[in-house]
Amino acid sequence: MSGRMEGKKAVVVGAGQPKSDLLGNGRAIALTLAREGAEVCCVDLHRDRGEETADLIRQAGGKAHVIVADVGNVDDCSRLIEESYAAMGRIDALANNVAINHCDSDPLSLDVDSWQLLMDINLRAMWLTSKAVVPLMRKHGGGSITNTSTVGSRTGGATMFGYSISKAGVNAMTHTFAVAYAGDNIRCNAVLPAWVLTPHSVEGLTHHGVVPSREELQTKGSRFVPMHRMGTAQDVANAVLFLSSDESGFTTGLEVPVDGGTLNVIGRYERRT
Repeated sequence: MSGRMEGKKAVVVGAGQPKSDLLGNGRAIALTLAREGAEVCCVDLHRDRGEETADLIRQAGGKAHVIVADVGNVDDCSRLIEESYAAMGRIDALANNVAINHCDSDPLSLDVDSWQLLMDINLRAMWLTSKAVVPLMRKHGGGSITNTSTVGSRTGGATMFGYSISKAGVNAMTHTFAVAYAGDNIRCNAVLPAWVLTPHSVEGLTHHGVVPSREELQTKGSRFVPMHRMGTAQDVANAVLFLSSDESGFTTGLEVPVDGGTLNVIGRYERRT
């Protein structure tokens, strides 16, 4: 461990993942923060997935706890913060990483119940966990909140209408928290991944017809991304590490693209033909 998070206490919401040969963002974030010295609470809806991440941390010599919570449940959002605080005695970093897109569609096809579910899981939950952690961070002199958004929050098109809007809300919320609690030394930033090869991206983009397969996703990514390759969950985790550590002590309210330069190429994130 190089110690960039030495002595820090971190909560990663969405730290588990389904069985896959690919590494997901949440697990990558939890492992990276732990590798750098943080004690980590691994929060997930599925205990077995959270335990797998925690076991990997422990096997590497780190300290981890597992908390089972459904962020679609209002009470669970505050409970997961309370239990994390009770387990570690402090929370220095919160990484909000849970999102869904399976029920999404285009603007005319998306139904009201699916819209509400997207907003509850992708946006409301990040507000509620952040709302619960701010008083605790304030009590201990500050901290860092990092929200996972998407480059899609700043583009139009494609079929993930509700998902993109929910993530645009995450960006706006991030800015508000950054300004509101800067005086408490609480920083709030967002990472905006795109063309990152994870279980979530493969499932979402194939399900919504953006690409027919994982192989085509990789081909399309290498063709469209200015860096001519797709990113990995480790790329996202490295950005979260910086934003969670004291190295970013004067950085707040930032949207950090982790996209190989995609956002800088106007009209090429997704253009329907």
